[in-house]
Amino acid sequence: MAEGILNRKFIKAGTQLFATGDRGEHMYLVQSGRIRLWRGEPDHPVVLAEVGPNCLFGEMALIDEGTRSACAHAVEDTTLIVISGEKVRQRLSEADPFVASIVRILARNLRASNGHLEDLMGQMLAVSAIKAREIAPNEDVATLNSELSKG
Repeated sequence: MAEGILNRKFIKAGTQLFATGDRGEHMYLVQSGRIRLWRGEPDHPVVLAEVGPNCLFGEMALIDEGTRSACAHAVEDTTLIVISGEKVRQRLSEADPFVASIVRILARNLRASNGHLEDLMGQMLAVSAIKAREIAPNEDVATLNSELSKG
């Protein structure tokens, strides 16, 4: 491969690689290990994917020149091949305009779908919390059961 396109990076388990809203400077190819991609709140993450060896991630921010649409962190010790965003953008600009347009449209559609998925998961968590409160036994139920069993 041409010089300057690739570098390797080692990420220890538990380390965050990037966060939602960060500027995308690189995309990554997992050589070994696993990376979790997620959106939302750290306490209630919406996991979009877990990627392992030979999987690519971080490409959307390079293709549509938006910010990172998800957080990425290492689930286990991971070795990544780092692919320069500058080189990706250069290659994309040299590609057939028809194909380059399709790639950008696909990236925008995926970004929108990820947002919808996060919204749906948030709604599901809210409904789940309401149902848990509705059916959770409390000490009044225990007292009632105790009194009913006496008589």
